[in-house]
Amino acid sequence: MKEDVICWQFHDLYDIIKNKGENVELKLVVPQKEDLWFKKEIKEDPNTMDYNAGYDLNFSGYNRENGIIRTDIKELEEVWAKKWIGNEPTNFYYYIKDGDTFIGEIYAKFDSSKNSHEIGIVIKGEHRGKGYATPAIKLLCEKLKENGVKNLYHKLPMSRKSAIKADINNGFVVIKENIDGMKKFGEIEKVVYLEKKQ
Repeated sequence: MKEDVICWQFHDLYDIIKNKGENVELKLVVPQKEDLWFKKEIKEDPNTMDYNAGYDLNFSGYNRENGIIRTDIKELEEVWAKKWIGNEPTNFYYYIKDGDTFIGEIYAKFDSSKNSHEIGIVIKGEHRGKGYATPAIKLLCEKLKENGVKNLYHKLPMSRKSAIKADINNGFVVIKENIDGMKKFGEIEKVVYLEKKQ
C-alpha cells in the first residue's frame, strides 16, 4: 500500500491522506438471524447514529434530535433481512468483524438509474478513529469484484471526512463536491459524490 495518496481534486479538505489501519485484520461476515441484535444496537446507539441526526425523515422510529432509529427485532428478521441477506448481486450486506467483535456494518445496493452499486459503511461509535474504514471498504470492493460488480459510487456529506478519506484510499475518485444535499437542522447540507471503476 502507498504511504501517501495525493488528492488534487479534493484540496479544500486535505492535500495528503495518510493510510491508517494498515495492520488491522478484519473480516466481513454475512449476519445470521441470531446476529441481528447488532443491527438493532447500531441503529439505536446515539454515538453511532449522530451523523444521521437533523434530517426531516418521515419513517417510524426515527429521532431527528440524535439520529437513532428505533428498530423492532421481528421486523429486522421478517422484512429487512429478506431485502438484504442473500440477495446478491442486487444487495450485499456484511458485518465488519475484528476477531470475535462486531465493529460495524458495510453494504452495497444496486442503483438501476446509475447502473452502479452505492456503498455505505457505519462504524459503531466506540470503534471509530481506529483505522477500520479503509480496510473494510477494501474488503467490500474485493467481494464485489469477485461477484462481477464493476461500478461503485458513494454519495455522502462533506462533513464525513474520514469516510471520504477511506473511499479515496480505496481508489474512489471525487466526481463532484459541494453538491446541495438534504436539509440538516434546517440548513442545506453539502455532499460529495465519488466513483470507482474496478
